[in-house]
Amino acid sequence: MNRHLFILNPAAGTKNRTERIRAVIEKLKIKDPYDIFVTDGVRAAETETERYLREHSEDFVRVYACGGDGTLSEVANGVYKSGSKNCAIAIVPVGSGNDFVKSLDIPPEHFRNIKGLIDGDIVEIDLLLAKDAENNERVSLNIISAGFDAAVAFGQEKFKKLPLVSGSMAYNLSLVKCVFTDTKNYFALKVDGEKYGKSEGPYLFAIAANGKYYGGGFKASPYSDISDGMLDFIRIKTVSKTRLLSLVGKFREGKHIDEYKDITSYTQCKSMQFLSENTININVDGEIAPMKNPIIKILPKAVKLVLPKTEKE
Repeated sequence: MNRHLFILNPAAGTKNRTERIRAVIEKLKIKDPYDIFVTDGVRAAETETERYLREHSEDFVRVYACGGDGTLSEVANGVYKSGSKNCAIAIVPVGSGNDFVKSLDIPPEHFRNIKGLIDGDIVEIDLLLAKDAENNERVSLNIISAGFDAAVAFGQEKFKKLPLVSGSMAYNLSLVKCVFTDTKNYFALKVDGEKYGKSEGPYLFAIAANGKYYGGGFKASPYSDISDGMLDFIRIKTVSKTRLLSLVGKFREGKHIDEYKDITSYTQCKSMQFLSENTININVDGEIAPMKNPIIKILPKAVKLVLPKTEKE
C-alpha cells in the first residue's frame, strides 16, 4: 500500500501557509491513505517522520517536507533514524531559503505543485552523515561545515527571529557581524583517513558538500553532484577583512574555487574529519551540532527523492 505523510511547518518562510497547503491537499482527493502533521517546535518533523515510518513499515510512504531547508533536514534525519528504505522524500519549498532544490535544476515552483509530487518519479540520491566518538550523529542532504560558516549559521537563526527578516537577509546580517569576530578557526583535517594539509589553521572555514547551495543562495560547492557517491570538500584559509569582502561576492557566485586558488583547497573524497582539542560546532543545514572530532561520510544512494512531474509530462 502507498501512503502519504505531509509535514507542515507553520514557522517556515515569512508567513504561515499551513491552512493554504492543507486546503490544496484536501482538494486533490488523494486515493491513497494520507496524514497531515503540523509541527509545533524544533525536531517535531524529525520525530513524527521517524514514528510514522516505523508504524507503517509495511507501506511505501512519501513524506512531504512542506517548509524550508530546516524542515527538509529534520525529515531526512527522521528517515535515517527510522532505518526505512520503504519511503521517499518529497520537497515542498515554502521556506525563506530553499537552497537544496537549487541543486536539482528544476524550477522551485514545480516542487510547490503537490499534485506533480504525488505522481512524481523517484530517484536515489546521496546523503551526508556526521558522527563523533560519542555517537552523536546528524545527516544532511546538502552541506555540513565548520568555522566561520557555522558561526554565521548560528547567528542567522537569531536574526531570523526578527520581524520581516527573510532567511537570506538573516544570513547577510550574521555574515557582517561574524566578519569582525569569527574569521580565525583552528583545526586539523583528514581526508579519506589521511592528514590533509600541513597546517592546523587558521582557516576561515571548511565544507563537506553534497548539494551546491546554502545560506540563502550562496553557491558554496559549484561542482557537487547529489548522486555521484562523492563528498566535495572545500577549505578556505583565513584572509584579511578587505579581501574577505571580495571573497564573499565570488563565494555567492560559485567562483571562489577557480579564482582564489591561493587560499582555497578543493577535492572529492568519501570521508573527511575535523580534529581539535575542543568541541567543534558543525553546521548541519543551518542547525548547529557540537561534536568532538566529527567524521563526515558520504552515504551513496542512501535516500529516495521525489521529482515532480510537470503538466507537459
